Amino acid sequence: MIAKTYVNSMHVEAMEKLLKRIPQEHRQYLKVLNEIGATKGGNFGEEVVYKDLEKMQLPFKYYVFHKLLLHAENTFELDFLLITPFGAVILEVKNIIGELEFQENPSQLIQRKETGEIKKYPCPALQLNEYKYQLSQFFMDHNILVPIYGAVVFASRNSFVKASTDKAIILNRNDVRPYLRQFQKHKPTLTIEEIEKRKDILLMKNTPFAKFPLTKHYSIQPEELKKGAECSKCGFIGMHKRKRTWHCPACKTNDPHAFKNALTTYFLLYKDSITNKECREFLLLNNRHEANKILSKSNLIKQGNNKSTIYKMKKPFIN
Repeated sequence: MIAKTYVNSMHVEAMEKLLKRIPQEHRQYLKVLNEIGATKGGNFGEEVVYKDLEKMQLPFKYYVFHKLLLHAENTFELDFLLITPFGAVILEVKNIIGELEFQENPSQLIQRKETGEIKKYPCPALQLNEYKYQLSQFFMDHNILVPIYGAVVFASRNSFVKASTDKAIILNRNDVRPYLRQFQKHKPTLTIEEIEKRKDILLMKNTPFAKFPLTKHYSIQPEELKKGAECSKCGFIGMHKRKRTWHCPACKTNDPHAFKNALTTYFLLYKDSITNKECREFLLLNNRHEANKILSKSNLIKQGNNKSTIYKMKKPFIN
């Protein structure tokens, strides 16, 4: 059963918005570009595995959690965690294609693509074992006695593990169900009631980390970004406010709702609050009454009065 469902992260959308507003020569441009590719690939792999887990039926009671962020000695995030009568099972998902080779001294994963390109990654077996340790500390902190197991799962059918490792169990996606079924050979350590209690504790202690606003996350100065509403048709940034609409000088499109997407962009990239002055500066407005009208009809939380008034999102963004 699914205890914490798969949810599409807003992080990729936010990074793409950021990339449009910083110059290509900016010191963080390539970093953001590379993180977009890596995050998309990781999200796709997790979604594929999640769909398999969602359809899965096991001969025992269990709960599946996607993206739990917990605190022990350090903060750690688990791709997937299963709570079963036989213990906790961590699935660390990787969506890396090509020929893969685990190496030691130093521990790393080598990827060789068909094009001949070679890339190095941190060793997922070490990552898994670190998560197992952190989870054990989390359980100790909450007086929970549960055996912890785990496996690294390669989600793509185009992954070929040429050289494996004895540091962790390595699985292809199709191996996940047989791997989980084999736990029924073990002696149960948790009752149904105890499984329910562990589920409730994990959900209660999950604290998603907010990466927003991204200018702070990437140490980018807000003034380095392009300002203005973005045209939904051609992508031009800096639409002109006209009576009852916004006009794109590039493709001549008129959009009366362009400010809505612009304000979402502001909260993702700049700050978790906005003032009338900040609204004018970001949307390139000259009239404080126009900015006040926009903020008032944008379904935001108003705090304070007069010049000290700020507006916030009703639901803060989390990753």
